[in-house]
Amino acid sequence: MKKKVERSKGLRVFNSLCAALLMTSVIYILVMGFNSIVMAVMVISVAGAAAPLIHSDEGILEIVIGTFEAMIDGVVAVIEGIVNTITSLFS
Repeated sequence: MKKKVERSKGLRVFNSLCAALLMTSVIYILVMGFNSIVMAVMVISVAGAAAPLIHSDEGILEIVIGTFEAMIDGVVAVIEGIVNTITSLFS
């Protein structure tokens, strides 16, 4: 297994933006139902997270696993930002 590569801050911000778009789309679908615009936003967010991995040209499996890893990293970054904001209010 390869050693984990640290992502740059810009890429982490981009991944968190893609993850936030994906989470917002999923919540919208659960509340309001399917819509073509929401489906397009979901596809764009996943494609955006996968674009840097596709550019690295390492293989299909690495692209799929890296996309899930990037989305999870983005979700963690969003949650981390929310928790930091809440803790800064009480400290």
